Amino acid sequence: MFKGKIKRNRDKLSTLPDELLCVIISLLPLKEAVRTLILSTRWKDLFTSISCLNFDDNGFHDGFMNVVDRVLFARKGVDVTKFRLKCRKALDRSRAEGWIQYALWHNVRELELDLIVPMETRIPFKTPPGLFTCRTLVTLKLVMANIIELKIPVHLPCLKILHLELIKFSGDDSVEKLFSSCQVLDELTVHRCSFEKVTEFNVINPSLKRLTISHHPGVYEFENRIVINVPNLVYFKYFHFIAKEHILLDLNSLVEAHIDFGPVFNSLFYDFGTTNLIRGISSLQSLHFSGPFSEALLLGDDQIPDLPNMTYLKIGRCYPQGWERLLSSTPFLETLVFEELPCFQEKIMKPPEQVPSCLISQIKSIKFQSFKGKKSELQMVEYFLKQAQTLENLIIHITARQNRKLRITEELLKIPRISHVCRVVIV
Repeated sequence: MFKGKIKRNRDKLSTLPDELLCVIISLLPLKEAVRTLILSTRWKDLFTSISCLNFDDNGFHDGFMNVVDRVLFARKGVDVTKFRLKCRKALDRSRAEGWIQYALWHNVRELELDLIVPMETRIPFKTPPGLFTCRTLVTLKLVMANIIELKIPVHLPCLKILHLELIKFSGDDSVEKLFSSCQVLDELTVHRCSFEKVTEFNVINPSLKRLTISHHPGVYEFENRIVINVPNLVYFKYFHFIAKEHILLDLNSLVEAHIDFGPVFNSLFYDFGTTNLIRGISSLQSLHFSGPFSEALLLGDDQIPDLPNMTYLKIGRCYPQGWERLLSSTPFLETLVFEELPCFQEKIMKPPEQVPSCLISQIKSIKFQSFKGKKSELQMVEYFLKQAQTLENLIIHITARQNRKLRITEELLKIPRISHVCRVVIV
């Protein structure tokens, strides 16, 4: 009986197919993955034939580079599906370049290089020959404080996802050449990159659908012009980055945008660029904006362009005045979200002379995410309840202590509603 129980409870991993075991090994941290070599001949064969290679120096005091060398030397000649190299300690540049070259020679599809080594050990990393002409790459993620200098033609015929972080561009040609040469690119992320030697930041690509330009923490004030010409763009995120001049061309396919200039110190930047930016994305359906962009758009002197397709609007920081100008430009708005009202703001709300048409015939949902119960906030709620004829849901998240929350709730529920189907939900 005892022997039978042992037999039934024997190693269940051994019954799994090789393909599944290879996936399990590839998900293990490097140290644990290497240890599978001693389990059996089968595990050794599996380890040397996995197609997803994940090399991370986290947990290694030393010996990391030797382990990588041994793993690559022992591999069978199978293609590499995914190659990830993350190093935050000292790194031998020539060996790292050899590892990357190995992946390129083995038809890598996903390549992720995260090479942020300490300043005292940092040696300029040279882009391996063939990185920007790899015919098999589908995803490329580069996180490294290195200069991209493209002296040879770029040819990445299968690249769909490109993520660049901390990269330094050598000039206008390197930017335009890289972005425009990826003929099937779907998604581009440019995060915390340096454009000191760039006079015009051009993003020109006919296939691109998702674009993120960000610089967080902090904010990047680009003292020149940014040109975005992406006719099939669907999603645009512009976060903690601002240029002196924005030229947005042919963005008629845009559906969703998130815009936050961040803590801009030079007001000339957002005073000049806000109207051009919003005009360039005027065909979108969903907009989320906050920060100085909110202030410049809502309180600025320029006329807000018409936004005829917008059905969803989320305002990160709103003021008692100015929002009505935006609502007047969004005749088909259905959902309106106020993320935050400035806590220092106690100005009396001045109702607009004319009720925006979206409140009369379109709006269905209004939400306050951080409601403190101040006079200006209560006036805004009262205005919406009395004017929004098609409103179905008013959702208010109150941020106050329980006693005050009860008093605010009582005040809110006393306000009459013009819409007979409106529900007031207080959280």
